[in-house]
Amino acid sequence: AVVSTQSTGEGGSNVTFSEQVAEEEKKKLHELSLQRWEQQLIVQTQLTRDKMLNVLLFIDGGWMKDEVDTGDRDRAEQLESLRRVCIPATTFLLVNVLTESGQDAGVVELADYLASEQYQLYTLFTKEELRRFLAKVYESSIRCGCDPLGFNEQQQ
Repeated sequence: AVVSTQSTGEGGSNVTFSEQVAEEEKKKLHELSLQRWEQQLIVQTQLTRDKMLNVLLFIDGGWMKDEVDTGDRDRAEQLESLRRVCIPATTFLLVNVLTESGQDAGVVELADYLASEQYQLYTLFTKEELRRFLAKVYESSIRCGCDPLGFNEQQQ
């Protein structure tokens, strides 16, 4: 008696045992590669988050702010104008990075920094920008299972 090394695979096609093993091995390698990529995504997102927060929460009064009053009103106005453009733009970039990488809790945490009286970043946003930001926080809070204030809804 001759033992067949072929079996009927999906779709009724004949697949040899060695082809099945090769396909399973290929799937395992793909899964490992995907896991490594996801880990790298988490690491790179965290690095990006930290660096962007450093810009938003810059020490000594804030990013693009003079530490001491130079008396140059034109310079102060130009810096304030740049802050009103760059801080919201940086915030929305960070929201996108966190959202696209599945770190929605980080978006909710970002709202704490924005609302902080210490940093007063909210003063640099227009009303429309604040509405858009709060909508993003709301969406992220739903996805991560916490309320918009960052409290875990399952614990309440």
